[in-house]
Amino acid sequence: MGRTNGAGTVEHVRRERTGVQSVERTLDILEALVEFGSEAGLVDVSQAVGLPLATVHRLLGTLIRRGYVKQNRDNRKYSLGFRALQMSNDMRLGFSLRLEARPFLRRLMQRSGESANLAVLDDGEVVYIDQAQSSRILRMFTQLGSRVPAHSSASGKAMLAFSPPAVVDGIVRRYGLHRQTPQTITDPADFRKELDRIRAQGYAIDDQEQEDGVRCVAVPVRGEDGDIVASLSVSGPASRLSDAQLQPLVEDILECGDKLSVRFGSPREPVESR
Repeated sequence: MGRTNGAGTVEHVRRERTGVQSVERTLDILEALVEFGSEAGLVDVSQAVGLPLATVHRLLGTLIRRGYVKQNRDNRKYSLGFRALQMSNDMRLGFSLRLEARPFLRRLMQRSGESANLAVLDDGEVVYIDQAQSSRILRMFTQLGSRVPAHSSASGKAMLAFSPPAVVDGIVRRYGLHRQTPQTITDPADFRKELDRIRAQGYAIDDQEQEDGVRCVAVPVRGEDGDIVASLSVSGPASRLSDAQLQPLVEDILECGDKLSVRFGSPREPVESR
């Protein structure tokens, strides 16, 4: 085993404290810009956080390069950048999504007897952000925050089918179409045909493509500009989700997806009956 001498330990602690201090100072600056609510000059920010001008200028430079702060070229003042605003919007959207989707998740779970899920597409992968769990002993449980490939899950396929082709192509190039089970679609031409079929019918089915013995049906959720913001899905054992059992569930989940989309400003009208 290697040894660490006293001087090395002191140096490590010193660097760690310096790093933490830099993070705290950076957060202080971001919070100060939030408090200002509009543009603020270097002196204003320096006084607000109680740090020297040189230190504030250096940290602001880093934040500008990362997109969290922007500087007005005319008056040299600072304000929050696109990245900071995007993070704030994403957090609000995620909270709003869960809040608005929960009645539909409960409805789908109660009517189907199976677990209902809410998922989003994040960096090319499906992330589950909420679930109404089935009360059955044998049920599908999804850890919130867990990620699965988009190409092998009903939620992912439902969102990809209604996304711009360039987005789909980029995800496929980045992640590939790796086999998760013997049922996974791994041929690019077959996958494109699958997405065409999903667009035509309005919903996606994962027929044991992500996990053996599990079937899932999903629909996209649209936002104000028609873009896909999430997906609703119902998953359960394949033995309980035969084609005949899926048919009434498809009707239900299509209606829920339409109504949830309208709540987010989608121009598509909710379906009263199918």
